[in-house]
Amino acid sequence: MLIETVLASSNQTLFTSRMEFWDFILFAISIIVLFAWIFSIMYILWWGVLLILSGWKDDKIKPAINSIRFALIGLWVIIVSIFVFPKVAWLLGLDVSKYSSPDKIFTEIKVLWDKIFWKTSTPTYDSSAWSVDNLPNDFSDL
Repeated sequence: MLIETVLASSNQTLFTSRMEFWDFILFAISIIVLFAWIFSIMYILWWGVLLILSGWKDDKIKPAINSIRFALIGLWVIIVSIFVFPKVAWLLGLDVSKYSSPDKIFTEIKVLWDKIFWKTSTPTYDSSAWSVDNLPNDFSDL
């Protein structure tokens, strides 16, 4: 089964024009994990700021600490599920290695992260352009 969807951003695509069903499942799992991580981190930061601004009043500290605790538990559940689900499925006799192995999920998350935030390549630094020999003799035009 092929999914015919194209979403292009410059020269990169999140979906290929001929994506297999298992590739789509891997993509969906990776998107869910990526956004769960992003929202959990944002939630922890938000409640951390509210904790700092609470003035150490008990009625404001307890909800902030509980919310941070729940976000950390959510992150822990995500991590455990990524590693435990393939083992449980294997014990049940299901072949989920096409879309749920942790290395495939983390590789797909890295690809998605790079595509979502438009990372094209790592910048290179040319140290020869900034040597003392290349400096002008006269700085009067500054």
